[in-house]
Amino acid sequence: MNILSIDLGTTNIKVALTKVDGNGIRIVKSMNINVPAEKPEFRAYEHNPYIIKKLIFNSIRHFSKHENIDALVFTVYLFGLIGLNAELKPVTNIITWLDERPMVAAKHLKPYERELYVRTGCPVLHIYGLPKILWLRKYRKAIFNRIKYFLDAKSFLMLMFTGDLISDYSTVSGTYQLLNIHELKWDSYALSIAELDENMLPEIAEGLYNTEVIRNVQEKLGLPEKTPVVIGLYDSASMIYGLTLGKSGVGVINIGTSAMLRTVVDKPIIDDPKMMRFQTYYLMEKRWLSGGGINNAGVVLEYLREQLFPKESKDIFYKELLRNIEIDQGIRNKMLFIPLLYVERLPLIQSNIGGCIIGLSEKRNRIDIIRAAIEGIIFLLKIIDDGIRDNGIVCDEVVIGGKISQYSFVQKALANILGRKVIYCGVPDASHIGNALIALRSLRACGKKEIENYYESLMSKCESIFPTRNLQKHYNELYEYFKEILRKVYNVKI
Repeated sequence: MNILSIDLGTTNIKVALTKVDGNGIRIVKSMNINVPAEKPEFRAYEHNPYIIKKLIFNSIRHFSKHENIDALVFTVYLFGLIGLNAELKPVTNIITWLDERPMVAAKHLKPYERELYVRTGCPVLHIYGLPKILWLRKYRKAIFNRIKYFLDAKSFLMLMFTGDLISDYSTVSGTYQLLNIHELKWDSYALSIAELDENMLPEIAEGLYNTEVIRNVQEKLGLPEKTPVVIGLYDSASMIYGLTLGKSGVGVINIGTSAMLRTVVDKPIIDDPKMMRFQTYYLMEKRWLSGGGINNAGVVLEYLREQLFPKESKDIFYKELLRNIEIDQGIRNKMLFIPLLYVERLPLIQSNIGGCIIGLSEKRNRIDIIRAAIEGIIFLLKIIDDGIRDNGIVCDEVVIGGKISQYSFVQKALANILGRKVIYCGVPDASHIGNALIALRSLRACGKKEIENYYESLMSKCESIFPTRNLQKHYNELYEYFKEILRKVYNVKI
């Protein structure tokens, strides 16, 4: 069976042909397409829906020319919001999580923050759909008045391929700040704040939901008649499913442009509303994801690459420089990097004064700064991890993925900063594997036991990294210093 997995990301569209047969699940062909950002004004960061459509259609044609496609399955980034008119035509671009204009509207939500967090699992942050809707209503009235429907990135794709206004619970739960995480329905309290009727929002289905590509699209793309479309999950949820098969008690970390740490739980769990160190989104089949994401991850390294290594290509920077960083050297240098280059999505940390480096001297070099930046990124993830532990969520080991996680230094730093076993599986794009597993289940292409065998085969190739006493002691001390700086410089109550 040939499953084409489409992963719409903030910076790239990743498309992979996944073959499933007697030899297991494997990615046989893949391609990455850069997604251009549109910045029509200061602090804006949008995606043009027509360009997204063109790029995805072209990529599918590329695969369908040479391979028979048995099914499509989607995964998308969270926090994307697009407004459509009554004729289902875009009134806005897709407003992404990197767009900071809704920050002014998010401030008006502070009086409702506790109740919104308890109901939706989402703290008040400008990245969510609710502040975007309020921003459009208050500051872009002419545009707002033309909008009939508000869609997330997933429902936009489903409309494109099937003609239906429908999304999945995982994407909806992490995008809008309008879904009751306990009852799994649009929340009346949040809707009243948004002054929206739920008829302006998509229908919601489980991630296993499937339908068919509409005929005119199927013909344009060279797909077989009645090609199935599996709605899937959001991007990190697809990755988590690929690395855990939805089993609880295992944490998953992904370090890419942004980063996240989440674990599968059997019920929706939220943090103390005074701290809100993590969010809770829905996975599927009565499983939830507790944990959180940070904005300052790969984007920080990319900024440092441009500033400190302007002559080196991306390939050299990531393949050569990061591979050769030594963890022991960090113990001798003891440099601290607070990587807050961008506004953070952790509610505890809402300062906009920027990042800082402590311990910089004439004895330090560019590699020392990169090493300290990676450690600082992981320290931000540890704040989320502390919240998970404090709420009794069991997470004895962490499976890691994402481009940055493949390097030995990063793996050792994760194990020693988090103080637990880290498992690296070497799966380059685990979201595609998760998508394939979801598609197999959705289309009933194989039984539960066979799917478990596919999963066990993938996990048997993983490598385990364990913390060591000296490194753990070093990082525990450095983490306490990190929190002290957050308290004194950034006024973080931690």
